Amino acid sequence: MKIVYHRLRALALSAICLAPLFPAVAQDKPPPDPTRSRLDVTSFRQPDYPMASSRLGEQGRVGISVDCAVDGRVSDPKVTESSGFERLDNAVLAIIPGLRCFPGHDPASGKPIAGSVLFRYNFKLGPPAPSTSGLQLSRDNVRELLDIARAANPGLTIPEPVDSESRKAVWDLALNAKLTPEASRKPQDYPTAAAGPLQQLMSLSIAFFCSAEGRVTSVRVFNSSGNPKLDAAMADALPLQTACQPTTGPDHRPLASWGFIIHTFIPPPSSKP
Repeated sequence: MKIVYHRLRALALSAICLAPLFPAVAQDKPPPDPTRSRLDVTSFRQPDYPMASSRLGEQGRVGISVDCAVDGRVSDPKVTESSGFERLDNAVLAIIPGLRCFPGHDPASGKPIAGSVLFRYNFKLGPPAPSTSGLQLSRDNVRELLDIARAANPGLTIPEPVDSESRKAVWDLALNAKLTPEASRKPQDYPTAAAGPLQQLMSLSIAFFCSAEGRVTSVRVFNSSGNPKLDAAMADALPLQTACQPTTGPDHRPLASWGFIIHTFIPPPSSKP
């Protein structure tokens, strides 16, 4: 009897341990209601997070209702639940033209019938991606820089910056090169060539491309100061082949990548007789 008891106890313990691995069939998700229209999730494109909203910390959930035609076309979008921020609501509305749907079917005839579909999208900010204070890059600027970084690093996957996680990955892989300490030098506070009666405090930023070998191979002016002579002075302060520190990939190998420098030109104090 003692042997049988121990065997039964062992079987019971095994059943308890295995139970989490085999959930009951009743817990499976029920199939969709065939009489109701539903969104074709393969047509859904994640909305862009508006840069202004991200900078201002705007987040929230947006509810959208659309009409679903019998041919799968989506129309007449309406905001049924506002995030509280017009920019976020409009960002979701902007993806509607690309959406498709599956129409419901009449239970008696089995024919497709038009209906409506409700879906929600949640804009939520994660930890802020690394950034350089004062640097402003448009979406086209970022796309251009990433295309060059991808071409210079064949075989490396650089994601599209669509959310905080992917923006951080893009930054770490392609936009975080540095100058070496001995190479970090700036132009004079205000170049003599740019001097004049209307000297003003002006800022600009430049992007430099750092090769995997650690040399600057390209320099571009972003966020121009508006004064060509100041822009030229900044670019001259970073000649090609200047030593730099490229980013590193997941395997710790150096990657050809972009870095940024921001400088403010401060005009000298005016001298009065």
